[in-house]
Amino acid sequence: MDQKPSLNLSVWDADREKEFIKISEDLGVSDPISARIIGEQGQEFRLELGSIKEEGTGILTGALRFNANSSLDLPVAGDWVLVTKLSGEEYLIHKVLPRRSLLVRKVKGEILKPDPICANMDRIFLLQGLDGDFQPRRLERTLVQIWESKATPVVVLTKKDLYSDRQEELQEKIDIVRKSCPGVEVFSVSNHKQEGLEELAMFWKDGSISAFIGSSGVGKSSLLNLLIGERIRSVNEVRESDSKGRHTTTNRWMFRLDSGAWILDTPGMREIQLWSDGSGLEETFPEIFEAASNCRFQDCSHISEPDCGVKDAIESGKISDERWTSYRKLKRELERTANLSSPNSVEFREQKAKWRSIHKEQKRMQQQRDRERYR
Repeated sequence: MDQKPSLNLSVWDADREKEFIKISEDLGVSDPISARIIGEQGQEFRLELGSIKEEGTGILTGALRFNANSSLDLPVAGDWVLVTKLSGEEYLIHKVLPRRSLLVRKVKGEILKPDPICANMDRIFLLQGLDGDFQPRRLERTLVQIWESKATPVVVLTKKDLYSDRQEELQEKIDIVRKSCPGVEVFSVSNHKQEGLEELAMFWKDGSISAFIGSSGVGKSSLLNLLIGERIRSVNEVRESDSKGRHTTTNRWMFRLDSGAWILDTPGMREIQLWSDGSGLEETFPEIFEAASNCRFQDCSHISEPDCGVKDAIESGKISDERWTSYRKLKRELERTANLSSPNSVEFREQKAKWRSIHKEQKRMQQQRDRERYR
C-alpha cells in the first residue's frame, strides 16, 4: 500500500510563527521562546527549545495552571508552547499554542472529564498483539478517537512469530483487522525475530512525529528499543496466562530517531474510554454511512423503517453482523454519555463544546494550509 502523504501536523511553520507572535503580544511576554513538549512527568515537562535545539525543563506558570478550565488547557507531549527562561535549564511555560491534532480519552470511572494523551502527532500507531491481546472490536473503539484526533492511524500487529508455522491463520487475522479498519494501513511485526520492521521504515524518513499506543506488554517499548538501537526501557516479560504485561512505561516521553523523526512512547492503555462527539464513527465505519445515504428517510434508525439502505447492506453481506453490532454498541455508548443527567453533565457539555471548537479550528487550519499549498 502506498504511503499516505504527511499531514505536517507537527512542524513549526509560518502559521505557527504567526500564532506564536500574536500570543506573545497578547500576553505581553518579554523574550518569548518557542518549545515543544517532549516528555511529561507529573507537573514537570521536558522541552526541546525550538530556536536553539537544546533541551530544558519546563514548569507551568501559576496563571496557566489556575486559569485552566480543564486538562485540555494544559500541555501534553507533542504540544508547542510559549516559554521564558527562568534559570539554568529551567523555563516557565506560559501558553499552549493551537493544536493541529489532539488525542483525548475520558478519564477512568464515572467522572466525565477529558484526559488528553498527545498533541500534534502526524501519525498514531495502534499496536495490538496477535496473542490473547487480539481484539478487532477494541481496535474499532480506539480508531474512533484516533480519527477524531486528526492524526493518521496506522495499525501494527505484534508477535507474528507466534504464527511461524501457521501462516494461513496469521493471514486470516490480518484480513480480519483490515476489514475492521478500512482506510488504515495494517502491518505485522515480530520484535523477537525483528521481522516486518523494514515495512515500517518509510514512516521514519520524513522527520514526522508519531505516537505508539496499545496495551501494556504489547511491545511498544520493545519496538522503540529496536528503532533507537539501544535499550531505553526496561521491558518485562508478558504473563503467558493472560497476555497482560506489567506497566513498563509510566510517563510519556518522545525519542528522536537518527532520521530526525520523533516517536512518543505511552503507558499501556488496554481500552480507551470514549471522549467523542461521534465524528470519528463515520471514518471508522464508512460502509455503514455509505449505505445510510440510500435510506428513504434522513433520520432513519436502521431498525424498522422501510427502504433502509443499511438493512439492505446487512442482508446482502456488504456490512457484516460484527461491524454492525460494534457500531451500534459504540453509538449507544456515545449517546448515553452525552445524555447523562449527573451533577457533572453541565461541565461535560461545556467540555464537549470546547472539543467541537477544537475540531472546527483544526479543520479550518488544514483547509487554509491546503489552499496555500496548491496556489
